[in-house]
This record gives sequence, C-alpha cells and structure tokens, in this order.
Amino acid sequence: MATRRTNQDVTQAASLANISRTRRAQLVAEFEGELGIDHKARARAAYEAKRWIIIKTAIIWTIALMFFAIACYKLYLMGQQVDQPFSDLDPLRSLFD
Repeated sequence: MATRRTNQDVTQAASLANISRTRRAQLVAEFEGELGIDHKARARAAYEAKRWIIIKTAIIWTIALMFFAIACYKLYLMGQQVDQPFSDLDPLRSLFD
C-alpha cells in the first residue's frame, strides 16, 4: 500500500522545484567545491582550449594564404615570361628561375 506524503514533504519538493537558477548554480558550485572540483579552473581550461584552437586556425589560414599568394605570383611571372600565351609552359623550369 502506498504511503501518503505529508504537507511538509510536498512543500519542500515544491520549494526545491521553484529555486532560482542563480541559487541553483550557487548550490552546484558549493557542492563541486566540497567534492574538490574547481569550476573556475575548469571554465578557465575550457576558455584556454577554445583560445588555442582559434590561434591555431589563424596560423594555418595565414600560412595557406601565403602559399596561395606565392603560387599566384609565380604563375603571374610565368605568364609574363612567354612571348605568346600558352606557348611555353614548363612549370618545373619556370618555378626555379
């Protein structure tokens, strides 16, 4: 047979359900602090990881754009060195001149 809840149990469950997000976050932070979890250090590590990914992406794109610019310039120079367009296309000889 099921047991009935007392009014105190019902009001306690209702008060826990109506707790604000800020207070709930504070309670979670306190609980994590008691367990030895530093939520500030964890948030800082996540921020540093995202920052490092952004830095790596910027470096890779910079290098890729540099190679693209060099290739375009080399193609431009190769085009300037021929008398008639598409008459003398020897990229291996032209690249190292």
